[in-house]
Amino acid sequence: MKHALCLAVAALSLSACSTLLPPSREEAAALPIVRFGESAPAGKDYILLYPGGVPLPMAISITGNLFDQSESTTLNPRLKRDIYLYKTWASYDGKDWQRATQLVGGKIELHLPGEEDSRKPGSFKLEFNEK
Repeated sequence: MKHALCLAVAALSLSACSTLLPPSREEAAALPIVRFGESAPAGKDYILLYPGGVPLPMAISITGNLFDQSESTTLNPRLKRDIYLYKTWASYDGKDWQRATQLVGGKIELHLPGEEDSRKPGSFKLEFNEK
């Protein structure tokens, strides 16, 4: 039993290590690249591509039992350039990888209606910037 537990811990540790290092150029080249909106291969690793200049739909909703009427809309921002994602890694060219948090940063702002002066509308802002 003790031996089986040690093997299980070792296996989990090794699988966790796989995300500690970025994929090599060879590993990345062997993975399929799936453009946003295409079907991903079931049960297999792949690289997700957010292409520059292409709308990336973001559905925004305000709902809940506090409201008499819910609202939803879809925004379609466009990236200036391609961004590739693989697990916790990101790349502009699909070859040289960095931690996604080292490549892109962001922030979220939420202001309730009237919060500042009792008249201004509420706002919700997502901001993403290259680092």
